[in-house]
Amino acid sequence: MSFDINDYYVVDFHFIDDHRCLQPLSESNVIGESPLKSSEVEYKRNELSKLFKKSGWEGDGEISCMFLAPFFVGRDDGHCEIIYHVKQSNNGTSWVAVPKGLRVSIPEPSLAAR
Repeated sequence: MSFDINDYYVVDFHFIDDHRCLQPLSESNVIGESPLKSSEVEYKRNELSKLFKKSGWEGDGEISCMFLAPFFVGRDDGHCEIIYHVKQSNNGTSWVAVPKGLRVSIPEPSLAAR
């Protein structure tokens, strides 16, 4: 399995309450690949749990994923960037695992009317 928690760092944020952008961890497969097997989802969940706990997460809440559109992260290959999220139940703190080196960008419009 190519997922490596060493490629991520964690940001705490108080708090993310709008969960419309969140998808189940099982949806975090790469486009064009078959859906994640339950063993792969469990592996990711265990690895992310270690990373989040190391950063202060108390272990409650469901780990999910968010997808950032390619233009937000300066990619031109059409693929989204995946970040991972868990919300701590007792105080609402969100913990977000972000790929190291990720930079968010907003492109200038080229076809849209200004």
